[in-house]
Amino acid sequence: MAELKEEPRYWGWKILAVVVSGILLFLFYMWFYVHVLGLDLPKTSILKRQNADWSSRIDRLSQQLDQQEERLSMLEIRDDRIYRSVYGLDEIPQAVRLAGLGGTNRYQDLEGTALHYIVKRVDVMEKRAYIQSKSFDDVAAVQRTAGDMAAHIPAISPINTDPATYRMSSPFGYRADPILGIGKRHTGMDFACDPGNPIYAVGDGTVIKAAHEGKGYGNHIEIDHGFGYVSRYAHMSRIDVVEGQKVTRGDCIGLTGRSGRVTGPHLHYEIIYRKDYVNPALYMDLDIPSKDYMEMVRKPEDK
Repeated sequence: MAELKEEPRYWGWKILAVVVSGILLFLFYMWFYVHVLGLDLPKTSILKRQNADWSSRIDRLSQQLDQQEERLSMLEIRDDRIYRSVYGLDEIPQAVRLAGLGGTNRYQDLEGTALHYIVKRVDVMEKRAYIQSKSFDDVAAVQRTAGDMAAHIPAISPINTDPATYRMSSPFGYRADPILGIGKRHTGMDFACDPGNPIYAVGDGTVIKAAHEGKGYGNHIEIDHGFGYVSRYAHMSRIDVVEGQKVTRGDCIGLTGRSGRVTGPHLHYEIIYRKDYVNPALYMDLDIPSKDYMEMVRKPEDK
């Protein structure tokens, strides 16, 4: 009876030994497979293949974003330098076009992943595309009225071109200040003439300033012509328009004089394009015969 009782115990230990040996052999095999042969486990190999596939997809997406970003940049450059410039619209600052999106935790869930940079680029490009779309809307709105552009841009002399009635006393550019005697930029053209000569609007627009002052520009007028252009007429003896009034090219807006800071009677005439002074001589033909000039304007008695 004793021998029969020992047999099950013997087989139990034998089975346990076989199982333990199998486990140890499997662990040795795995160690040898990974650390000696340098091979990946099946699951690791599958994950690496999946990771390589996703990395390849992200690389292709990044390349596509590079191409789309280049196309968007070209649109922005053409928009600023051609479309907006032609219609007198200010360029959109790069700080506005390239501004990021708010929210410090916006990409928190993606930090440390390959998608983090991609998602940020997509969001910024989406905002840039929206700004560009709004810019095209602005250009389209101005373009619908562009038929009037030729009538608005300053294009004639502000006074009669008869050389017997005026003398060009100071052109646009740097000169010695007639009062201070120091070098200073002259932002307009000075037509020396007797007080009382009619002054004419050089283009269609709206009077945005009609000031009566005893210093500086003296009595002066500013007309907004749209498309980025503003004209200024200074040192007048009389102003015949009011702020907010619509004027047409050739309308008489007042008379020359010597008000403000002057050394003698003259008309100081300026053109400001997109907030910068430009040479008025580029926008007029002073050689046009006086008779032809007077056919383009309205004499004071015609008003």
